Amino acid sequence: MKLFNNLSKEIEDFEPIKAPNVTVYSCGPTVYDHSHVGHARSCLVWDMLYRYLKHKGYQVKWIRNITNIDDKIVKRALEHNTSPDKLSREFTYEFWADMAALNISWPDYEPRATDYLEEMFSFIQGLIKKGAAYESKGDVYFRVSSHKDYGQLKGLNIEKLKEGISRVEDNERKEDKLDFALWKAFPHEPETSFQSPWSIGRPGWHLECSTMIKSILNKEGLGDTLDIHSGGDDLIFPHHENECAQSECLNDAKLARFWLHNGMVMINGSKMSKSEGNFFTIKDLLNKYKANTIRYFCLSTHYKKQINFSDEALEAAEKGISNLLELATKADHSEELDKSLVAKFNDAMDDDLNTAKALALLFENKNSKKTLAYLLEVLGFTLNLTNTKDNSRSKEALNEVMDLILDIRKDARTNKDFGTSDKIRDSLIKAGIEIKDYRDQESEWGLS
Repeated sequence: MKLFNNLSKEIEDFEPIKAPNVTVYSCGPTVYDHSHVGHARSCLVWDMLYRYLKHKGYQVKWIRNITNIDDKIVKRALEHNTSPDKLSREFTYEFWADMAALNISWPDYEPRATDYLEEMFSFIQGLIKKGAAYESKGDVYFRVSSHKDYGQLKGLNIEKLKEGISRVEDNERKEDKLDFALWKAFPHEPETSFQSPWSIGRPGWHLECSTMIKSILNKEGLGDTLDIHSGGDDLIFPHHENECAQSECLNDAKLARFWLHNGMVMINGSKMSKSEGNFFTIKDLLNKYKANTIRYFCLSTHYKKQINFSDEALEAAEKGISNLLELATKADHSEELDKSLVAKFNDAMDDDLNTAKALALLFENKNSKKTLAYLLEVLGFTLNLTNTKDNSRSKEALNEVMDLILDIRKDARTNKDFGTSDKIRDSLIKAGIEIKDYRDQESEWGLS
């Protein structure tokens, strides 16, 4: 199995540190709002990785964190006249509901930041003792100059990174502009903060992930180094870079052997933004498309590439799902897995998780229903192929009936009998059939 390691910027052979155990950490949500389509893409990708590693026979420990204390959470809680804890719990439940609806596997561990405060204090104290961190007026900062490899994920050295932040406002509490907060003092906000050895305040975001990783790996007796750390490529710098720096200074060991990052999400060719009116939550997406369609769409593009959500692309994915179901009607009923097809599937996935090629293999003509069902399950689809039968005649009949209904509705629209036209359309919608009207009185139909 080969994976692109963002640490080395090369394709490398994947070998676990303590085979058959594999440890994976994926950066989870900051729970102050509904999760969006960017979260959907990232979670689907790392769910696919988790499922495939298990298919390969590895004993996987998958950790996905919940950031439940953060400046954004505090600000939103104040806006809604509630507590940060209550707000974060509400949106954690919403996130779980989205994950279940998308058929995302439950991680083996899902630590919440506020459950690891004592471990964070110990982590910071260890860094201070090593001279890699310092206290300043109640804040505690990581001393970036103490980590000789800082910039390794970004692919830039410290001097180049300093040039990139030349316009960042000076902070008199810091020794250096690049230094980042491990603990931030908020003495005037005790109701939204926590008592630490240094001040009443809140932990730095980067510290949370490093502490939870260390705590869980140590609990499992698996050392201080992950096999794989994953997340969106927008997290490479500064988040993942800072995780690396603080963990490696404290542990004298690499935080992760492999760093995998998924590409970002675009909406109709533009960056997703609330101000642009093209911001969509997972719930918005699921109101329009089924989970299998969304998964097919996401896995049709390599995980490292940018992906563009559009109605046209998702409708094409919907057609792909329909074609797979149609293929199942023609598949043989052998009780044996097609070892040749499984081997080709594995070869595709072993090539840096080439899901697009793996999906294409499922459309091979000579396929058994059992093999098709098995490989779809490996990829996380929930298509029920067990009761599929050849229904080509019933489809022909449905087409004939729908042609007749659309002709009747066209006559009604031509005669300006919009009451009848609307009644037909509304009845079809209730039956799960959508109608698209065009200016020339022509219409198309499709299953919703």
